[in-house]
Amino acid sequence: MRTTEQKLECIRKVISNSKDHIKSGDPMRMCSQYIRYALDEISDLNFCMSKKAKGLKRNNVIHEHVIPHSVVMKKLLSLEPLSNENILAVLKRFYIICVITKEEDKILNAAGYRSKMPDGWNEETDSVFARYEAVGISICDDAT
Repeated sequence: MRTTEQKLECIRKVISNSKDHIKSGDPMRMCSQYIRYALDEISDLNFCMSKKAKGLKRNNVIHEHVIPHSVVMKKLLSLEPLSNENILAVLKRFYIICVITKEEDKILNAAGYRSKMPDGWNEETDSVFARYEAVGISICDDAT
């Protein structure tokens, strides 16, 4: 099993390579997938669950990014310097996986929050759960 440091080094290389691809004119969707796969290695870093999803079986829930992947990816691609410490700081703050019900996922998407944060959301001062709060999704008290 790889250490956290090894996983971070892999993610750093993926981000660096993605920056090179973007400079070369390659499509952002390619980099998005590349980064998504690398981040799968640390999906247990920040993990939470909605109150309604608690106790449900896997086929009745969705594993969802609290902060949309596109937002996290842009944060990672903008890091300077690109160090493991800076990457970890972004991931600890913004890379959160949450288990929600399929119905909660539909509500989130219907409200227009499938891949964006609420208008006016301030990453420095507002809750990372702002999308969920906007549509009434409650997170278990032991959320990270």
